[in-house]
Amino acid sequence: MNRPPSILSALALAAALSAPALAAAERGPSTPTERRRAVETTRRLERDPLGRGANEGRRWLLRWIVEIPDISVRGCSGPLDALAQGESGRYGKLLYAQSVFGQAAFLIEHPQQKGDWVAVQTAGVESVLRAYGALLAAEPDARRDELDLLLEARRQGRLRDVIEQTMEGCGEERAPAPGEAI
Repeated sequence: MNRPPSILSALALAAALSAPALAAAERGPSTPTERRRAVETTRRLERDPLGRGANEGRRWLLRWIVEIPDISVRGCSGPLDALAQGESGRYGKLLYAQSVFGQAAFLIEHPQQKGDWVAVQTAGVESVLRAYGALLAAEPDARRDELDLLLEARRQGRLRDVIEQTMEGCGEERAPAPGEAI
């Protein structure tokens, strides 16, 4: 039986979220090869979040997103907050990190939409929901009420509206603070 990756402990995730300015200064922009790998890894994690190599893929993605200066993912308060909490359950942090990966993949595939915070955050939530669906197929007892509500909103075609109405701290037109961008 697979366990959630230790890299996504609350301490490691908090440290990663607060370190981007320092890490970005140490290297140049992402390369086309890295961006392609990031999108492929994100999609693989959506399809099989507990699969072989998943922990390694998450570690690489998290480290890469923190280090690169040219793709910034903004953390916002909203419907995924419970996933990042200490009491978030067995796969909460894994799914929360998936939102970060999904946002980065969206920004790679749609750079012209980087100013549309709703689109970026919605892409992150969509990535979580795809991984959640795959997770439930493998472990049906991993069900989470907050994600089931988001699945229902998506089914009704209201996910973007829910994101826009419930997320806070995303839409300001300013550069993200060091703890916000990864």
